[in-house]
Formats: sequence, structure tokens, C-alpha cells
Amino acid sequence: MKFTVMTPVRGFARATTVLALAGMVLAAGCTEQIVLAPGAVDANDSCGKYLTGISEARQTEINKQAQNAAAGAVFGAILGAAVSSGDDRLKGALAGAAIGGLTGFSATYYSQKQANARDAATLLASVNQDATKEQALVTRTGANVAELRRCRAGQTAQLAAGIKAGKIDKATGRKELAVLRKRIATDNKVVSATFNGIGQRVDSYVDATAATAAVSRAEVLAASNASARSARAATPAVTKVTSSSKNMQAQDAKAQAGLEASLNSIEKLLG
Repeated sequence: MKFTVMTPVRGFARATTVLALAGMVLAAGCTEQIVLAPGAVDANDSCGKYLTGISEARQTEINKQAQNAAAGAVFGAILGAAVSSGDDRLKGALAGAAIGGLTGFSATYYSQKQANARDAATLLASVNQDATKEQALVTRTGANVAELRRCRAGQTAQLAAGIKAGKIDKATGRKELAVLRKRIATDNKVVSATFNGIGQRVDSYVDATAATAAVSRAEVLAASNASARSARAATPAVTKVTSSSKNMQAQDAKAQAGLEASLNSIEKLLG
């Protein structure tokens, strides 16, 4: 690869700008990578243990994910600058950073696997092993998310019952509803960030499988040709975790919608 020659001063300034742009793109792409701050879970919240469990499960892979995304963004920014020239150089760096940040995790994951694999069969076996580990995380996370939603549904039902029975007056009911809404909003952020992280990793397994077989992502998912079918046969855990991840998110979407409907019903009860 040929890099355009720059004067030392201008080159340093441009390089600094490129890295800054890469950092900006990385930050923009990781807005959901939140971490629960100390004390964020109320000790008096009976559902808090599930929220903590979900957050802790996310931390098992979050550092690796961030490192790979960073590598992709920085590499993309440098590549974008390298293939540009003249006044388009800075514009090229920005475009490169955006592309690298978008595909960074999958690209870096595949690059790492390729560097450590003797051949295609070894690479696919390694990807399948990673997907197997991910499946365990998805199972654990899905169970915690489901329990969290059931726990919140119980709290919501208890509040509604208290209001209907006249045991909770409207002023107290509004305060308790506000607390419940705030807790559920925090739940939603943590769950969304967790699903986002899992989704990016699952995508990287599919992308690595496709790249190894020299077919497209769509072809792997559909097993539409011999190469795609052969690659899928070698990575059954990738297919399983892809399906499990989608099912987990679909089930939670229904649970979340049910909670929102219950909260709105309480709003009507309170007038």
C-alpha cells in the first residue's frame, strides 16, 4: 500500500485529526455501551438482582468488543486518508473512519481468527467454539432478562391492585408509579446495551463464516449454495446462537410492550 508523502508538521497534524475523527466515530458507535454506576441499583428494589446479573454478564465480553471496534475505526480512518489526496484527504479520513467503525468488530475478529488459523477448517472450528461460548451467555442473559421483566410485571400488578383496593391513595400511587417508570427505563437501557453487544458479536461469527467460505452473509444465513451450506455445517453453533439471539429479543419486546401497557393502565386509574 502506498501512502501519500506529507511534510512532518502537516503530516502530524493530519494524523492527529484522523485519530480524533476515529475516536469520535467510535464514541458515536458505542453510545449504548453503558455500565451500571455504583449504587445505580436500589438496594430496596426486589428486582435489582436480575438487573445486576444482566450487567455482569455484559462485562464478560465488553472489553474485547471495545478493543475490536477501536481497531476497526482507527484502521478505517488511516486507510481513508491513505487512499485520498490533496484537499480530499481530510474528507477521505472521515469516510474511512465511518466505514471502519461500522464494520470494525467483524473485520478485526475475522482478521484475528485468520491470523491464528492453519486453514479454513481450523478457522471455522474456532468460530464455532466462540459461538458455543456465546450461546451460554445468551441463555444466561435471556433467563435474567425474562426474570427481570416478570419481576417488574409483579411490581406493576401489585401497585395497580393497591390503587384499585383503595390501599394506595392517588398521591402515593403517582410517586410509586414514577419510581417504577424510572426503574424500568434503566432496565431498558441495560437490556438494550446487552442485546446490542451480543448482536455485534453474533454478526461477527456470521461474517467470519461467510468470509471463510467466500460467500455473502445472506448466502450463509439462507444456506443458498454449496459453499454456504458447507460452512454452516461446520459452524452449527453460529446458526443456533443467531436464532437464540433473535428469539430472546423478540420475547423481550413482547414483555416490554406488556409492561408499558400496564403502566399506562395505572396512569388511567390515577386519573
